[in-house]
Amino acid sequence: MRRIAFALIPVLLAAGGLVACAQARTLSVVASWATSDASKTEVDSTDDKRINAELKSGSEAAPFLAVLGAFTKETGIRVTYQGTRDVSQVLRSGVDRDRPPDAAVLPRLNDLQTYVQSGALHALDDTLVARDRADLAPQLLHLEGPRDGHPRVYGLSVAAHAKSLVWHVRGTPGGPDAQRPPATWAELVRLTGDIRARGGVPWCLGMGAQPLSGWPGTDWIEDILLHQSGPAFYESWAAGAEPWTSARVRAAWKAWGELVAAGRRTDNALLTNFDTAGLGMFASPPKCHLDHQASFIVRGYQSRDPSRRFDFFPFPASGPAATVPVQEVSEDVVGMFRDTPEARELIRYLAGDPARKLWREASKHLAFTLNAGTDPTAYPDGLERRIARALTTGTRCRDASDMMPATMTAAFQSAVLRYLDDPALLDRLLTELDTVRGRTPKDQWLRLTCLSA
Repeated sequence: MRRIAFALIPVLLAAGGLVACAQARTLSVVASWATSDASKTEVDSTDDKRINAELKSGSEAAPFLAVLGAFTKETGIRVTYQGTRDVSQVLRSGVDRDRPPDAAVLPRLNDLQTYVQSGALHALDDTLVARDRADLAPQLLHLEGPRDGHPRVYGLSVAAHAKSLVWHVRGTPGGPDAQRPPATWAELVRLTGDIRARGGVPWCLGMGAQPLSGWPGTDWIEDILLHQSGPAFYESWAAGAEPWTSARVRAAWKAWGELVAAGRRTDNALLTNFDTAGLGMFASPPKCHLDHQASFIVRGYQSRDPSRRFDFFPFPASGPAATVPVQEVSEDVVGMFRDTPEARELIRYLAGDPARKLWREASKHLAFTLNAGTDPTAYPDGLERRIARALTTGTRCRDASDMMPATMTAAFQSAVLRYLDDPALLDRLLTELDTVRGRTPKDQWLRLTCLSA
């Protein structure tokens, strides 16, 4: 009997090992932030060596990986991170095969609506209790549930980007006066004309952004429309309630085309990536002088200009919105696709102050949120603090094309490329866009009101 008992020990140990493995706490997370090695897009949160290498390289994913590593050390929950530019496709494939990641960070807000309606996305009301964290309210996205139609929390905004910014290099001959940059649309038009009259190229234009080329142009149209027509009209248009052929929308396209001289002068923009276009400002002599781009571009600028001579001024308003300080913003929002204790714990951790502080420090103070409790003085005086202030004060309206249905967004992105190539197509393009709007079911549109401090 003793021999039998001893013989059973290895079996029992092996079985115990299997139970331990089965009980291991693990998570999978998908996001759009790229790692330093395109051939190794997956990172384990327990791999300190890899995470440190990502931090040293300054990759897009590095700050988030640092947060995931700290989460694992605190909770014992292991996270597998996958970075991919096409989050929507990867997530759709996982959901269709009933093998979604536990959580996903979505750069397109309308994707939340799609997955809420299909029942694939789980609500976070009992995970993030807003009444206990009033400052968290701007980061919580409320959508109507698929069954009861009541608004519930389905997303947590974990990263925000200011988009109504115009970048330039201080001290460049013929560039904007750093002490008094253009404050109105008329002044911006005048500066553009002055640069062009001296034989310079005013705007650094790059529409390339695989697999979503064209979105830099949609940012232009959105920003102009927001600043010309105000938040109320902008919200209505983004929700599909205003025709693309309306006078206000058409005026925004015309204003952009005239400012950047759409047509023969902008053919290179169709072949240039958005993240390299602005680097022309640092050439000697400058290849271009002004870049309309979001706050996430700072990291790229720093690689070319460590002395940080670059600066920004707010996108100028005009028309009826001239007295209303507004900011277009974009967000990366985390949603829960598997309702597990581990996934809930991760969401709660990402909403907390320690995670935000670590993310901010790991990004070298280039990570921002819409959190009303964020103290801009937590950022170094200068660019970072001014960006943080822009994202937490005034009126902030979310990127319209991020809220539109996928078919509408794709048509919008294609249209800006065609318009830059041939502005004479404008009326036809707006009619085509309105046709897409009319054929898109109303329940696919997402309406999120602008935030006010």
